[in-house]
Order: sequence, then C-alpha cells, then structure tokens
Amino acid sequence: MEPPGSSADRNSLDTLLRSVIKVMAISDAPDYEQPWQSEGPTASSGSGCVVQTQRGPRILTNAHCVENQVFIEVRRYGQSRRSTAEVEAIGHECDLALLRVPDPAFFEGTEPIPIGELPHLSDQVSVCGYPIGGDRLSITQGIVSRIELIRYAQSQRRLLGVQIDAAINSGNSGGPVIKDGALVGVAFQTLDSAVRVGHVIAAPVVEHFLQDVEDGIYDGFPGLGCVWQPLDSGAHRRYLGLPEDGSEGVLVTHVVYGSSAWSHVEPGDVILSVDGVDVGCDGTVPLREGELVEFGYVVSERQVGASLPLVIWRDGVRIAMTLPLKAPVVLVAEDRYDVDPSFYVFGGLLFAPLTRDYLRTWGESWWAVAPRDLMNLYEQGIVTPERTEPVVLQKVFADQSNQGYHEYASLLIKSVQGVPVKSLAHLVHLIETCTDDYLRIESHQGACIVLDRVHAMARHEAIMERFGVPHDRSADLHELHDPEPLSESSPSSDAEQPALAHSSSEAPTATAAAISLESQPPAKPQLD
Repeated sequence: MEPPGSSADRNSLDTLLRSVIKVMAISDAPDYEQPWQSEGPTASSGSGCVVQTQRGPRILTNAHCVENQVFIEVRRYGQSRRSTAEVEAIGHECDLALLRVPDPAFFEGTEPIPIGELPHLSDQVSVCGYPIGGDRLSITQGIVSRIELIRYAQSQRRLLGVQIDAAINSGNSGGPVIKDGALVGVAFQTLDSAVRVGHVIAAPVVEHFLQDVEDGIYDGFPGLGCVWQPLDSGAHRRYLGLPEDGSEGVLVTHVVYGSSAWSHVEPGDVILSVDGVDVGCDGTVPLREGELVEFGYVVSERQVGASLPLVIWRDGVRIAMTLPLKAPVVLVAEDRYDVDPSFYVFGGLLFAPLTRDYLRTWGESWWAVAPRDLMNLYEQGIVTPERTEPVVLQKVFADQSNQGYHEYASLLIKSVQGVPVKSLAHLVHLIETCTDDYLRIESHQGACIVLDRVHAMARHEAIMERFGVPHDRSADLHELHDPEPLSESSPSSDAEQPALAHSSSEAPTATAAAISLESQPPAKPQLD
C-alpha cells in the first residue's frame, strides 16, 4: 500500500480501510489450579479484516483475540456503532479465527480483502489495526526481513511465518498485513528480546486455514510425527551406507505413537524426500530459489486426511511409501482454549493431566521454577503405546481418609494397583473398578499412597463439600466405559518412561495474554 497521492489512490485506500475491523471480546479463562472454576471475565481488543468465504463475507482475526470468549463485538473503520459477532471457525494451532456477524448490514460498503502471495525479502508491507495508544485505526509500514518456520505463540506449533520490522503492538493482533492491495499475512506476535521484530502469519497458512474450514470443521495442519537429527557427519553417512558426499537425508531417532509415520517409519530410517522434494542433510527444503525452510513446511502444506509420498533409506535400501496424514500427536498438551480442564477427585486426591496450562500456574518464569521432572516430560517426552497422557496428583484435600499425604503435590502418577497408568481416563477406570480393600497409587518420583478404599468413598461427599468442589470430575469423564474390575492380583508390569527425544534447537514460546515471545524458553524436540 503506497501513501495516497491522487484522488484514485485515496479512494482505493478508503475502500481498503473500510474492511479493517476492531474486535472487542469478553473472555472467561479456566483456572488450572482450581479446574472446576474459571478465573473470571476479562476484556481485550484486537483487529481483523473482511475476507470472502463460500458462505459470504467474514471477519478474519487471530484466535488469541477471541480465545475463551463469552461475548464479542466488532466495529468497522470510520463508524461508531458496534455489532455483535460469533465465532464461526477457529484454529488455535495457526492462531486464526473466522467471525460471523448476524447483522447483514454490517458488511454493506465493504470489499473483502483478497489473499495475496507470500512476499519476498525486502518487500515493503503495511500493518493495519487498532493498537494501544488510541482508539482509531493505525497504519505502520515495514520491511520483510525473514521468512521461515517459526513457533506460533498460541500453540507452540512451527508453521510458516514472516518477520517484519514494522511496529506490532498489543491490539494489532489479527490486523491485515497489506501489499499491493492484497492480504499477505496477519499480524500476531512480537519478540520480547529484540527491537522492532514482529511476526506475521504467512498468506499460505491463511489460505490453508480458510480451505480447511470450508466444510465447517477445523482439522488443522498435519504433522509427520518423527523426531529427527541432522545427518551431515561423513562418518555417520558411511555407517548408514549413504554417499559420504551426499547432501540429502535426516536421521529418524523416534517415531510418535499414533502419528502419521507410526507403523510406516522406524527409528534409524533416513528421510530422503517428502512429497517429491529432496530433504537436505540439515532438514531443509527449497521454499523459493535461494530460500530454504525446514521440511515440515512441505508436510503442513497438505490437509489432514491427505496422502503424502515419502522416500526413506533403510538398511541400505531406498524405500518409497505413501503416508495418510494425521494431526500432530503430543504427550503433554500445549495451551488449550475454549474447553474446560479435565480433572478427577477421589479420596480427596485431585488428579489432572499434565499440560502446559498446568505448568504455567507456576508463574511468569514457569519453565524455570516448575518441578524439573514435569518440565523434562514437557520438553522431551513423546507419546508411546504405554502412555498417551501423563497424569499428575495435583494436590490433596486434607481429610482423615488421606492422612499422611497432605503435603503431596505435583506427583507424576506411575500406576494404580500395580497397573501402569496410560491416561487420566485410564486412571479413573482403574480406581472405580477396583474391588480391593486398599487402593495403592505409585508415582514416578517413588512416592506410594495407600488409601482405605471404603473409608475414602464414605468420606467423599464431606471432602467435596468442605473444599467447595461441586463435581468430582470434569464433564469429559462422565461417560467412560468401565472395564472388568481389577484386583490386587491382576497382571501388571512396570510402567515405561516415555522415550526421550533429541532436541537440537531452542525456539521461543509465549504467553497467550500478551502474545509476545518469552526470552528464556524451554527446548523442544526437533519434531516434524
């Protein structure tokens, strides 16, 4: 967008600006320390723009602008009247949302902004939105300085992003980034530790999201599910039988259970090409001439449910295969939105899944102060057949039935009655189908809890009433199928710790409230 010169330029600019929207939301986030209640309503504002869909004009904005929303209002540029809006589709993974405005007159006089192409390095772009410092529309200009896969603060997922030097402040989130009258990205986050480093959701990601939700369902961006390491060591390549002077291929070190690659790719395989594109020994593929990105970009271009050609090297043989693509599978859930936390209470013991939301209850520097064993699992753990969801004993509601364990907290649960715990739902099954006199719960830290099962059940209502807990479980655990009762003599085996994945890089993470990148993040596996 060039500065206005002629009257034609001015008219074109006015038409474009009429499609830039201010988004105001009231949100009520869940409380992960007391998972049966919420933190209370908060107000926030962001930006958006009008885009065209098969269902008509809609407002495109950031998912974090409307996360956990209970009420949304929108206002057009140059107007004082607010209109109510509803979330029609939302993808927290890519930090995008579509809003529908029931009032058909809202879009009169607007023209949807067309989706443009990915900009080039050194291109000039304009960021439109409603940042802090005023109530009216702001336009800033900047230069495209970098294009690569970046970690999206809202979900920690690595997707294509554009770095610019234009000011992106609180309130700019969701605003269109314009070049030559077309939308080339959506403003969404900044880097705290640098000056004038803003990140933009790239146009291909926006197009993927819009195509995905045309059927009314958000499926997300697929992932391969392989933990890998670069393969530029000549000795390592000779050991595997690869050409020493070759430049293709990365080594698979782990495969995530239930992922796209599970049962197809094995640890020790070398990924040579993805979708017909050769993978460099550093894990990169060509984006455009002279530009490289990690090969996960090729995978994320496809839709969930599509097929992906893959060529691997196994035991000295080149093997071609086709994988059905699935959404990524993670052991410790990243930040969750628009859903209530899962929890379960028995005998005054509060159990919950280990999630990033729970880890963040340790405060602003949670990655430094949260229990190290829980952080290790978050940073390095992957899903295995033995465990699909870690479970923690979050706290104990003190009572005579659990005397001796009142100080226990944040324990990673290993087994119930000697049976390894696979998930929270599995733990509920194990507890509620137990017929033994005593219930034995063991943690990975070595702690052992033994409850008189009948006494704990008798004290249940009194404990719940004393501590003001209205339900003993979250809604998602109400309709669980109970397996056959387990007794103390049931077959059991020691629980396996999840496989630890090699991590060769660190990537910034973020707080969703500020949607800015933290300066000292935890390392994560090199996972695509």
